[in-house]
Amino acid sequence: MESNSPSREPHEAISELTAADQARERLATGLQLPHGLHPLLAVTVAAQVGTAAVGIAEQTTVGLGIALAGLAGFLGVVGWLVHRFQVINGVRVDGLTSQVVLGASAASSGIYLVSLGAATWAAFESQWWLVALASAIGGVAYALGARRWWHAYRDDPAAHVGGASPRVLAALAAIACLGLAVLVVAR
Repeated sequence: MESNSPSREPHEAISELTAADQARERLATGLQLPHGLHPLLAVTVAAQVGTAAVGIAEQTTVGLGIALAGLAGFLGVVGWLVHRFQVINGVRVDGLTSQVVLGASAASSGIYLVSLGAATWAAFESQWWLVALASAIGGVAYALGARRWWHAYRDDPAAHVGGASPRVLAALAAIACLGLAVLVVAR
């Protein structure tokens, strides 16, 4: 069977691959995050954790409204941050939304679950200062995890190009739902 494509010399293919790698490196190092992404992410996550903890502890319609308001605020800020990134850079980076903003990495998910658990426990005990403290620590740690991923991506974009798989996201959602059920039932 004959091939209609022109044959290339091996050195030409190597040269093209090298040029593509250099272009990817230039793109990765030239990307800019929206101004204030990490502080805004820390505040938004802290607010969402705090409102979720209060909503879970209240176990009323008002409590559910508080939890949903915190979630809506988080999703609104997340959407705005992702949109700003795409406007600033003109590209979409696989992994930015799931790993940085939605915290699908193991570290970010763990931080989120621990801070939500601590804040929820404090809310059940009416220790509001502890709810605020656990939420704030969780928000800051979450933002630091996002910052860590971003620096790792810029250092080696090929190794960090992919976001979390739908299976991983589904597993994390299932774990979060089970944790929430345990918190509600344990009360």
